[in-house]
Amino acid sequence: MTVPLSKPPAVQRWLSLHNSLVLMFVAAALYAGALPVYLFVRIGSAASTLARHTEAVVAVLEDFERRSTALDRARYLARVAAEGNQVPAPTSLDQIAALLHEAAAPDAAPVAAAPPALREEIALADTQIARIETVLQQAVGSLRQGRRAVAARELSVATSLDATLGEALQRVSRAGRQSLAGAQAAVQATGSEVRLDTALWLVVGLLLTWLGLLVIRRRILRPLSELEAGLGRVSEGDLNTQVRVHRPDEVGRLADHFNEMTRVLRNRAEEQGRFAAAGELLAGVAHEVNNPLMAIAAHAENRLADPGLPPDLREETLQVLRQAQRATKLLRGLLRFVRVADRQVASVNLNDVIRGALDLVSYRFGVDEITVTGQLDPKLPAVSGDPIRLEQVFVNLLSNAVDALRGIRPPRTLKVDSWVTDGGVSVSVADNGSGVAPEVAARLFRPFATTKGRRGTGLGLYISRQIVRESGGELNLAPGAAGGARFVLTLPVAPRPEPAAGSLEPVLAETAPAAVPAAPGAQGRLAGVRVLIVDDEAAIRRPMAKFLTRRGAQVLEAGDGGEALALLEHESVDVILADLRMPRMSGTELFSTLEVQRPELAGRVVFLSGDVSQLAEPGNTPVPRERVLVKPVELSELERRVAEFVSRR
Repeated sequence: MTVPLSKPPAVQRWLSLHNSLVLMFVAAALYAGALPVYLFVRIGSAASTLARHTEAVVAVLEDFERRSTALDRARYLARVAAEGNQVPAPTSLDQIAALLHEAAAPDAAPVAAAPPALREEIALADTQIARIETVLQQAVGSLRQGRRAVAARELSVATSLDATLGEALQRVSRAGRQSLAGAQAAVQATGSEVRLDTALWLVVGLLLTWLGLLVIRRRILRPLSELEAGLGRVSEGDLNTQVRVHRPDEVGRLADHFNEMTRVLRNRAEEQGRFAAAGELLAGVAHEVNNPLMAIAAHAENRLADPGLPPDLREETLQVLRQAQRATKLLRGLLRFVRVADRQVASVNLNDVIRGALDLVSYRFGVDEITVTGQLDPKLPAVSGDPIRLEQVFVNLLSNAVDALRGIRPPRTLKVDSWVTDGGVSVSVADNGSGVAPEVAARLFRPFATTKGRRGTGLGLYISRQIVRESGGELNLAPGAAGGARFVLTLPVAPRPEPAAGSLEPVLAETAPAAVPAAPGAQGRLAGVRVLIVDDEAAIRRPMAKFLTRRGAQVLEAGDGGEALALLEHESVDVILADLRMPRMSGTELFSTLEVQRPELAGRVVFLSGDVSQLAEPGNTPVPRERVLVKPVELSELERRVAEFVSRR
C-alpha cells in the first residue's frame, strides 16, 4: 500500500532531496576546501616568514659586501696616490670620492625587512663603515691639497679601523644565521602540527563520507531500486504494481506519481490503446494547421480571380497557392502515416521521388549559390518501397550535401544521378565539398554520430539507411570524384516494372496549377443558394463567403454554433458549412442540437475541418463521407461539392 505524504508543505520543502543534496554538497565542499585553506594559513605564514627573513639576510650581506669592496678599493687607490712621486690627477681623486659615496649609501629596503636583532648589528656595522668613510674623505681632501704625508697618516688610521669593521660584519652574519635558524625551526614545528591536524581531518572526513553514503543509500538508492523493480513489473504487464513512499521528498513524490500512473493505466487500458492520445493530439494539430493553410489558399484564389491582377503579382500569388497546397499534402501524408499501421508500399519511380525531394530543398540552392547537375535515367524501372519514406532519405542526403557545401567557397556543385545496375536501381548524391574525414566515416551511419555540433541530431543517416534496408536495398558512402562526399543508394527492381498510376503520394507529385476562379460578375452554379458558414476564424470565413457570393450564392456568417442557432431562428438556408472545432459550441454540438430541435436543418449540414476524427467519437451521429470536406479545400472544389450537395437534396 502507498504511504500517504502527511508532512506539511514547509517540512516537505526543508526535507526535500534537493535541499538535502545541496546541503551535503555545500558541506562537503566547505569541508574539503577548509583543509587547503588551513594548510595555506598555517604553513604559508611560517614559510612566508622564513622566506622574508632569508631574502632580507641575503640582501643585507650582499649590500655590506658591496660597500666593503668599495671601501677597500677607495683605500687602495688613495694609498697609491699618497705613495706616488707626483701629485695625483683630479680624475683619480674623483674616482676615490665616487667609491666612498657608494660605500656610504646603504640599501634601506632589506634593512627594513630584517629581524630586530639583525637590525641592531646592521646599525653597528654602518657606524664602522661611516667612520672609515670619514677618514678616507679626509685623506682625499689632503691629497687634493698636496699634503701626501698627512694623507698617509689618515690612511693608516683607516687601515686600523678595518679590524673593527670585520668584527662588526661577522656579528651581522651570525645574527642573520640565527634569525634564519629560528624561522626554520618555526616552519618545522608548524609542519609537525599540520601533519597531526591533517590526519585527524582525514579521519573525520572518512567518517562523514560514510555517513553521506549511508544517507544517499537510504534516501536515493533504495527507493530508486524499489521503483526500478516496480517499473520492471509494469513492463511485464502487471499494472497493479505499487511502490512504497518512504519520505515526502522528490523520490517519494516520484514513487507517488508512479503509483498514480499505474492507477491511470489500469483505468485506461480497457478503453483504448497506447497511441490513442497521440492520435487525438495529432488530429488537433492538424486542425490548427489546416485552418491557416485554408485561409492562405482562399485569399490566394480570390486574388487570382481578379482579372486586373498584374502578371508578376499573379505569378507570386499562384506560387503562394501552390505552396499552401504542398503544405496541405505534407500534413495529410503525416496523418495517413500515423493512422495507418502498415507501410504504403507501392511501385515507385525513383526519378519522381528525387524530383520531389529536390523541390523541397530547392529554396536553399539559390541562397547558397549551389549548381545542381546530374542525369536521371529516363528508362529507370520501378522499385518497391514507401514513397514518402524514400523521399525522406533523399531530402536528408540533399540537406547534408547543402550543409557541407556552405563551408566552402563557390563554385559549389551538387550532382544527382540515377542509373540501372545489375538487377537494381542506383542513385548517387555527390558534392564537391570538403568530404568526410576518415575518422568520421567509420561511424557515419551510427546513431547520434554527427559533424554538425548542436545543430545535428546524428540520426538522419542512420534512419535513412534503415529505411533503405527495409526496402531491400543499401545506402553507403562512396569515394567522391571531386573530393567531396558521395552517397550511393541501391534498391532492387520491383516485380512489376511499370510504375502504378498514381502510386506516388501527393507530397511527391508536382503541384498542379491551381484552378483560377471565375472573374467577378461571372454567373456561377450556386445562383440562389443560401449558405451559412459557421467558423470561429474570420480569416477563413471571409474569403469563403466572398468566393461563394461571387459564384451567385447568398452567404450568411456565424462565429460559432450558438451564433448560428440564433441566425437560423429567422433565416432559412440551403447549406450549413460548419467547422468541427470551435469555442463555445462546436460543429458536432451544433449538429446534435439541430438533430433534436430542427431535423430538417441537420440534413443540410456539411462539415468542414482538418480534424475529422471528432465525428467518430462515441455519441456523435455518423454522417456520410460526402458531407465532410477536409481542410484546406480549394474554393473551386468547395463550389463543386456544395453544388452537388444541393442538387442531391
